[in-house]
Amino acid sequence: MKKVLIWICLIALTGMVTAQENTNSPSIRDLDFLIGTWEVREDNEEKEWWEESIRKGSYILDSTYIELSAIAISSSGKERTYLWLIHYNAKDQQFEMLSMFSNWYKMQFDVLNWDKAKRTLTIESGGDPGSNEYHERFGEMVFNENYNGYIWKGKNKYGDEDNPGIWEYVEKGSKTENPK
Repeated sequence: MKKVLIWICLIALTGMVTAQENTNSPSIRDLDFLIGTWEVREDNEEKEWWEESIRKGSYILDSTYIELSAIAISSSGKERTYLWLIHYNAKDQQFEMLSMFSNWYKMQFDVLNWDKAKRTLTIESGGDPGSNEYHERFGEMVFNENYNGYIWKGKNKYGDEDNPGIWEYVEKGSKTENPK
């Protein structure tokens, strides 16, 4: 009888440890704070340019992806739409983002790193699928304590790898609506 009780306790303990490990494993739910409606403004002071967007975040595909879709207008009066799809790739153990833009001819692939302790989401180029063009991107979004605001400082390099065009920006976002 003692042996049976010991085995039951070991099995229960193993189950609790496994459940704890699964709780600590990264998941798309770690980025749950992105869900909702955001008012966003991106500024490039060097170019004296800005863009304002309404960005909406929601879960799609059985809650395995976060979709961020936006409608934007720039200081030059141009309108555009864009879409980001974020997913946690369990095999490669990384968050990944595919970006598509109505005003740009190609898709962009980035790797995201979430640091919950610092409330920082780092975005780095993951290589553009099917492209031989040089494009490098790095950005860091720092969220406030309530996860309802952020500042994103970023830099894109593109064109000639030896003498790239550089686009530096600061984006500020404010959550205006949480999902119901």
